Amino acid sequence: MNKNPYAGLYIHVPFCAQKCRYCDFYSFPKGEEYFEIYKNRVIEAIEFYGKKYARSYNSLYFGGGTPLLLGEKHLCSIMEAAKPYLTADAEVTAEGNPGVSERADFKKLREAGINRLSFGLQSSNDKELSALGRIHSAKEAAETVKAAQNAGFDNISLDLMLGIPYQTEKTLLESINFCDSLGVSHISSYMLKIEDTTPLAKSELRFLCADEEKSADLYLFACEELSKRGFEQYEISNFAKGGKRSFHNTRYWLDDEYIGIGPSAHSFMEGRRFYTDRNINDFLNVSFEKNEKEESSGGNWEEFAMLRLRLSEGLDVSELEKLFPEVSGAEILEKAKPFEAPGLLKISGSIISFTPKGFLLSNALTAEILY
Repeated sequence: MNKNPYAGLYIHVPFCAQKCRYCDFYSFPKGEEYFEIYKNRVIEAIEFYGKKYARSYNSLYFGGGTPLLLGEKHLCSIMEAAKPYLTADAEVTAEGNPGVSERADFKKLREAGINRLSFGLQSSNDKELSALGRIHSAKEAAETVKAAQNAGFDNISLDLMLGIPYQTEKTLLESINFCDSLGVSHISSYMLKIEDTTPLAKSELRFLCADEEKSADLYLFACEELSKRGFEQYEISNFAKGGKRSFHNTRYWLDDEYIGIGPSAHSFMEGRRFYTDRNINDFLNVSFEKNEKEESSGGNWEEFAMLRLRLSEGLDVSELEKLFPEVSGAEILEKAKPFEAPGLLKISGSIISFTPKGFLLSNALTAEILY
């Protein structure tokens, strides 16, 4: 059912300066010995999938890990290999962590075609940063953002984390004001989820994290305060100023196609979802096709509806009926109506959209509405 003639490209860079206490992503500290061969393998993968699917990409996202840790030399080489497959107006994002020690040459990255940066701030409170195992300070974060802006980047995102140790509404407000004062155009605000495999789950610090009720309060507080400062909420955890939404991430919620390269990366192409194992050696040494693990078929009506309900614009059941004639939009609207009065969602004609309160219960609400 995909209507977008273009696909997206995601490149996972699993290297970081230090593993944070809460992180469950596939990443490991440093790994300079891998940088050169990893770059070369990524370039091979770009060419392999470029030939296999013969598609142009209108977004490219370097995620991680800390992609900027690779440095401008390797990132520029990857960009050079990707250029033949990128549209002229492609959004190209690279993630990084604040701090002088990890700062790549932003000017060279801008010249290479990277036009958006996303930094993992998490908090502007140094005590909270230390509890999370972050190695930057608020001062270093401000310096990093300013350096990127001076190099010509005008599309910068910062991550904020909710429910972390020591956080209060006061310190969260300070973090929001800190982001706003830097003139960034995008904020991703996620609630901390303590994964069993992380050091935080085994630390006494876990008892200092907000409980479910307090996390919900912090989320609603963040939504309200970000709105006051002109950040439009367009997805459960994402807020943008000046229309600068993350185009690449939005394609996930629109059920558009994308290729993922690197260990732990996921793909959705031609109705098929597949992923690569969390194993750097397999990525480097096993053929790309043999390394693909089947996840599921994709693009069915349930998936389409579920992903659209993540967006503030919501699900248009009339569009759903056109794409999937077997679905009754009237039935879905009827199931949604009881949740309008409590303020969990809004119904406008054929469109169902969750409120911030509804987003807090999105999994349960989606199940009630669709099934």
